[in-house]
Amino acid sequence: IPVLEHLINIFERFGEFNYLICSGYKGYVIEEHFKDNPKVTVIDTGEETNTGGRIFKISDYLDENFIVTYGDGLANVNVNKLIDFHFSQKTIGTMTVTNPTSRFGLVEFNNQHLVEKFVEKPKLQGFVNIGFMVFNNKFLEYLDNQSVLESKPLTNLASDGELSAYNHDGYFEPMDTYREYLNMNNLFKSGNPPWMNF
Repeated sequence: IPVLEHLINIFERFGEFNYLICSGYKGYVIEEHFKDNPKVTVIDTGEETNTGGRIFKISDYLDENFIVTYGDGLANVNVNKLIDFHFSQKTIGTMTVTNPTSRFGLVEFNNQHLVEKFVEKPKLQGFVNIGFMVFNNKFLEYLDNQSVLESKPLTNLASDGELSAYNHDGYFEPMDTYREYLNMNNLFKSGNPPWMNF
């Protein structure tokens, strides 16, 4: 099952949604996979288009409020709570954030370089954007064809006091490496993948 279908399955737990997939490289493979799903529209936004530019290019398809997520990370985000939080904040945008766990265990040692303690994969300081973002379509005013979503559009939205952070303390894993790909496949094969435990 492609990761895009796993993402759709997460959202389907919380209601009826229509899905717009901004495609580029090998978009025809995605179109073929979803050709019989009437809820999914695949739109070719170009192979070289940046993340914000992709949203800008599909602006005619978007409702007054819409959700954006990346196509390479899974999380057991409670979508209904995210949406409720977004509307309660009354900001143009809301991003889901989490406090990630280090991939590595840490070693603590003293001034004499004697190891004193091991800390196995601690929570890191700070928060990261994991996608699962909700926007009012006023956000389109922050975008153009060249926009990198994570750069000026979100920075400017935050500067204007129009970006909220929804804290997710459950499962999140990006699929940025082959190692993560293998791990997520093993989690799926277990029959109880953590991104479907709400």
